Amino acid sequence: MKLYLQFVLRYLYPKSSSNFSSNASILAIVGLSIGLFSLILTMSIIKGFEITLEQKLSSIDGLIRVQNIFGKPISEKENLDSLLYSSGLLIDVKPYIRGTAMIHRGKQTQGVIIEGIKAVPNQSFFIMDEQAVDEDDIILGESLSQILDVSIEDNVIITPLINTSKELIKKKYSIIKVSGLFKSGMQEYDNTISFVSIDKAKRIFEMDDHVTGYIVNSNEKIENIIEVLNDFVRYPYYLESWKDRHRVIFEWINIQRLPIIIIFGLIALVAITNIMATISMIIREKNSQVGILMALGMKTSDIRKIFLFQGGVNSINWARIVAQSVYYFFCYFKLDKKGKVSFSVPTGNFGDVYAGYLAKKMGLPIDKLLVATNENDILHRA
Repeated sequence: MKLYLQFVLRYLYPKSSSNFSSNASILAIVGLSIGLFSLILTMSIIKGFEITLEQKLSSIDGLIRVQNIFGKPISEKENLDSLLYSSGLLIDVKPYIRGTAMIHRGKQTQGVIIEGIKAVPNQSFFIMDEQAVDEDDIILGESLSQILDVSIEDNVIITPLINTSKELIKKKYSIIKVSGLFKSGMQEYDNTISFVSIDKAKRIFEMDDHVTGYIVNSNEKIENIIEVLNDFVRYPYYLESWKDRHRVIFEWINIQRLPIIIIFGLIALVAITNIMATISMIIREKNSQVGILMALGMKTSDIRKIFLFQGGVNSINWARIVAQSVYYFFCYFKLDKKGKVSFSVPTGNFGDVYAGYLAKKMGLPIDKLLVATNENDILHRA
């Protein structure tokens, strides 16, 4: 057996390591780990919040809305939806009507935005049996229903605000039944938006053959869709994505991200500096031992191999512990149920192979190495 391997095995797990440099190195590694963990955790929370916000906004608002630049209704006779379909993209185009109204229930009155649609955008937010909206029904936000003190099957009165010059008593009233509720988790929507069928919205806002615009949804990237549709949508129409409608929110998120990276980056930098100082102390402690080995005739390359092998084995062991900890944390909290995440977790197989390799190097008569695996091991799945 080679001499440097004997030193590696002899000092891989020393019996006593209570000297100052060993304790300092452990504390430095722990400090760096805490700093990096805090940075990763904070950035993950911000990213998760951003993804959740994107999913909710794009589900309710739709991916892109085509509207008149002056806010005027769009005639259905212009066949703008057919023009959008002619782009060749895999898109879903639906008309919608949007207007303001007053909603009454008993002594409670609230200003709302009525949106006429053919089907609810994302049924996971809605408390209702069907995705389609019935002609004489309305879907309220859960917060709005609490303000008005209404529940499903109750009736409310809708007063459109299409002509504010009329006296309130001369305005057109509509009695409509609450058929469902929705909860997006955003007060901006839950307090102000209500959904009705598009035919009912036409009668409420007196828009016979006109719509407010068209909602475009697709599984393709929003940037690619806008780039293609810009060649088909001409003045006075324009495209507005959900990112454009809520640009301020995402600008605020991006502004918050930079200071966090700087602060935790400085924490990690301090920890790295401590590790470098600890390493320099360890090297100084090993000077006498390295000098003795060189005086006995050991080559510089063999001394370098001792440090490389010892550091490599310790790194692999810590990598196994950390990777398995992350895997068990992920499974325990059941994160990311919808998607798939690949984990590459080193198991005991590597230790078995490495032990066999060392045994062979020591001169033991080994012709074949058999590694036992189970269904959860990487070698078994490979």
